Amino acid sequence: MTVFLLLYLCTDASRTDCQVIAVEHWAQANAYKQCTAAAKQLTADLTAKNRKTNYFVCETQVNQ
Repeated sequence: MTVFLLLYLCTDASRTDCQVIAVEHWAQANAYKQCTAAAKQLTADLTAKNRKTNYFVCETQVNQ
């Protein structure tokens, strides 16, 4: 399994107009756990104002 950590940069708090940036990826058995831990820490590091418009998502891609 490969998991991508994506950063969504949005123009306002409605989060309807966002740009997606791949930040990191993991390709191992515990990839999702690593991604969610990183997303949680990065979110905590954002200022309160930035948390309203920017957020992190872990997206799973099953290897074939």
